[in-house]
Amino acid sequence: MNRTLLEYLPPVLREVLEFQTINRANEPEIALAWDALALVMANQFLSTATPEGLAAWERELEIYPKDSDTPEMRKTRIKAIWNLERPYTLPWLKGWLSGICGTEGYELSVADYTIHVQMDYTALPNADSLGKEILEMLLRVRPENMLVLMTAFLQSYGAIQVAGGAEWLTTLEIYPRG
Repeated sequence: MNRTLLEYLPPVLREVLEFQTINRANEPEIALAWDALALVMANQFLSTATPEGLAAWERELEIYPKDSDTPEMRKTRIKAIWNLERPYTLPWLKGWLSGICGTEGYELSVADYTIHVQMDYTALPNADSLGKEILEMLLRVRPENMLVLMTAFLQSYGAIQVAGGAEWLTTLEIYPRG
């Protein structure tokens, strides 16, 4: 707090010794209250939340963070769960994926009752865990008559674990894009 309680008094009362003493005694408690209020205001919004504020958001949404998660990763997960609803329209699903992966981080198509999401692992931060979490969220909210098939493309060869529908597959081969 960069102001004193004495500044809130009329000029005549600022000169009284008793008021000066009372205000000096109360200032540490009022400073703590101002700091607590600033913390509450910061934690009210996801972009300015502290780790304690993120923990409150996660308790509310029943999310369990991993030890290796960065604050940005936790904020991304909270935002994704907060904005999650049934993807009955393709524009909604594209908007939701763009909010998580960015406009260049995925490709989406729907055909034959299958939602096919192709993730660009080179464009996504922490792509392995983010891909799994996106898949888990999609499996929770997809229309019951649709399958979800998630694949990935990288600049180099490799393999990752993915799921299709409600069953976990063992591995999916990753080939270079192009």
